[in-house]
Amino acid sequence: MMGTALKVTSHVARDLLQSAALFKHEQTVVWEYVSNGLQYIDAGTQPVVNVEVDAKAHKIVVTDNGRGMNAEDLSRYFQMHGENIDRKSGKAGRGMFGTGKSAAFGIGDTLRLTTVRNGKRSKVELERKDIEAASDGDGIPVKVIESEVFTREPNGTRIEVEGIHLKKLDIGSIVRHIERHIARWPNASVVVNHQDCNVVEPTYSSLKEFPTKGTPFEALLGNTKLVVKIAQSPLEPEWQGISVLSDTVWHSSTLAGCENKPLANYIFGEIDVERLGKDKSPIPAFDMSRSMQLNPKNELVAAIFAFIGPHIESVRREIEKAEKERRLERDNKKLQEEASAIARIINQDFDTWRNQLKSTMSKVPGGKDKLARAAAVDEIGESIIRGDDFSATVGEEIGTRETEYVPDPEPNGPRPEPSPQPIEPGPELVRSTEETEIKAKTRNKSRTSSGGGFQVQFQNMGEDTHRAKYVRDERTIYVNLDHPQIANAKSIGGIDDIAFRRLSYEVAFSEYAIALSSEMAANDLYLDINDPIFDIRETLNRISRSAAGLYSKA
Repeated sequence: MMGTALKVTSHVARDLLQSAALFKHEQTVVWEYVSNGLQYIDAGTQPVVNVEVDAKAHKIVVTDNGRGMNAEDLSRYFQMHGENIDRKSGKAGRGMFGTGKSAAFGIGDTLRLTTVRNGKRSKVELERKDIEAASDGDGIPVKVIESEVFTREPNGTRIEVEGIHLKKLDIGSIVRHIERHIARWPNASVVVNHQDCNVVEPTYSSLKEFPTKGTPFEALLGNTKLVVKIAQSPLEPEWQGISVLSDTVWHSSTLAGCENKPLANYIFGEIDVERLGKDKSPIPAFDMSRSMQLNPKNELVAAIFAFIGPHIESVRREIEKAEKERRLERDNKKLQEEASAIARIINQDFDTWRNQLKSTMSKVPGGKDKLARAAAVDEIGESIIRGDDFSATVGEEIGTRETEYVPDPEPNGPRPEPSPQPIEPGPELVRSTEETEIKAKTRNKSRTSSGGGFQVQFQNMGEDTHRAKYVRDERTIYVNLDHPQIANAKSIGGIDDIAFRRLSYEVAFSEYAIALSSEMAANDLYLDINDPIFDIRETLNRISRSAAGLYSKA
């Protein structure tokens, strides 16, 4: 049996330096002292904190107009893990672990504190070398420069951190960190190197509220509500996620499992769980590192995540659905514009080709084969060649027309008289430019007119279907968006990507070239089996030249 009673002790120097190690960045150190200046103020005072960052001198100074400290307050301030008087009296606040005295040594060698309370000024200093010298584990002496000296200065505190070891002091990160935090301090003013830290909440398109009242979470979280806002543009990292508060004190931000999911960076908001700051569970909700991380193994924290997680996911899916619909609408419009552009090039080529073909056929000399081909050309009007209107006047109605037929004459024989041949009654059409002209349609009216040109449309036709399809009756070329080659090109850079556009043009042009050749073949205009191949090559060569600009450098 041991004769000496055991008790828990602490090695103060090691304890302080281990606490200091939690403050690795300048922004967390600065915020530790800024937040004190914002929180501990006299009634009716608007908090103002000024931060000076001197990178050349490796020094940071934080000055506030808070209530300041007297000798007794300073004694508590330098007590490791001392009880916060405000919290003990029931006032909400962030001070829980007494880390202020150690934060400076996370990045520097010296902490100098000057404070004024009710006309009395005190000034003290603590250095790393003194902490390291306290090898016996006892208390560390703090150098007192002034102790409650009379002054006319107003209440406030000045913190100086010197001998900073960081190679670079990132002023921008300090400003952003402060701006994100002071959103919870109305009317607070913080200036960093003469730059105001302005809190501008991101604009949002919609707001949704999810109360705990009436849900299984009410018993543990209390009667509170989750507020979810959908930003109008992607949020900066500092604003992403739901702020978890406790009586307006911000402890963390989380997306509760939706991190890195599509469009989750549009979601922000808050939930205030008053019980979080008062939680006394064996497994703490958070630690003293100011890491802005909650412990999911804590029962209350786990309930918070379980409550907000599904709501965040449901909102994210709504955003994703709306974005898909918006993108689909936009893509459809762009696809229509792209299809029209392709059709214009095709129809310009088609007009040139058609006129050349008509001109060529009109010059064919007499002969049965030539005349048969010429007649066949006229019949293509149902699908390709015809479709043009021409001005005409109505001549007199006739029932018959004398048509001369000359058989092979016998040598020195008599020439036979022409015999009348019946034709269908109807008006005789005579090309005219008179005002009384009418349009004479050479197209069969039972078929739908396409205006003599081609249309191009993008359509989802299935990945097993060909890249494109020409529908003769509609005079339309359909480009298959589901074909693996086209779908992959579209997935890489979208509709605006040059690779997708070039591929679309080539697919439509190829189908157009085959369409022309098919029409010619269907009307017996080819005498040689190699003619279609020649025509397809010629068409592709001709029309690809028209679209050469698509392949030039932007």
